[in-house]
Amino acid sequence: MFESIPKEIIGIAYASEWDHIKQFVKALLSMTLDSEEEYSLIALNAIINNKRYEEYDIQIKSQAQIKLLSSITDFEKISLYQYSEYKRNIINVSKDKNVIVFIAQYMGPEIDHTNYFDFAIYLDSFDLPYFSDNKGNVFECHEIIEIMRRFKPKAPKKVKKLEPPKKLDTFKSEVETYERITKKNAIWRGSETKTFQKWKLRVNKEFREKTGGFPYFKGKITQKYDLYLNNLIKKPVSKKTPPKKSTVKKSTVRSPIAKDTVDKKKPTIKTLTPLNS
Repeated sequence: MFESIPKEIIGIAYASEWDHIKQFVKALLSMTLDSEEEYSLIALNAIINNKRYEEYDIQIKSQAQIKLLSSITDFEKISLYQYSEYKRNIINVSKDKNVIVFIAQYMGPEIDHTNYFDFAIYLDSFDLPYFSDNKGNVFECHEIIEIMRRFKPKAPKKVKKLEPPKKLDTFKSEVETYERITKKNAIWRGSETKTFQKWKLRVNKEFREKTGGFPYFKGKITQKYDLYLNNLIKKPVSKKTPPKKSTVKKSTVRSPIAKDTVDKKKPTIKTLTPLNS
């Protein structure tokens, strides 16, 4: 029963610990890999077998294929997901400067992660969360509060004025897909319409949930998301077929017009009487 409870692990560690973290990722994959539901692996800006890939996509269907992770020596983002009607296991690994950020949401047995991350949090819907470090120490919630109280942060640096966030570019494939599906304009007077913006957010969310991939990367649309948009257009739209018109033509032959019946009188012979009779 405990294996059916959704679990989440969030861990951070220095990038130099990648080989160590890989062992944990492979162990988690081995525990949750299903013979009927494979994992999809997407790696962005990664070095695999000494070759750089902007976007690398592969399916992991067996225990032997889990070894593929060993060939990834550098990366910017790695996403592993297993999606079905009954389960959704997602593992995301990202690099933030010199730190690796690990996030896993899965259903399966609890796995010991306490020696793999400099700091980690474990959560599930059954027990209270707990925290751990790379020395195997486990902390409860009240202990973390005490640690935070004793911690003295460095003097804050001068805050630089933040530039306003740059607006994400409008991509041609998004506009074409929206306009062909809805028959409405995506751009009006040089700006995106509100309905188009809401549509983008909804489709982005559906794409992430179904594929575990990233719609955008470094300000550009990813190949996988571009293909996803094209498939939305190709989906047949169910329409009621209008009733077929009868192919039988009406006869063009006129029916004979009934003539008026005229009473014909028989000729009568008059007998002429002579005048001198």
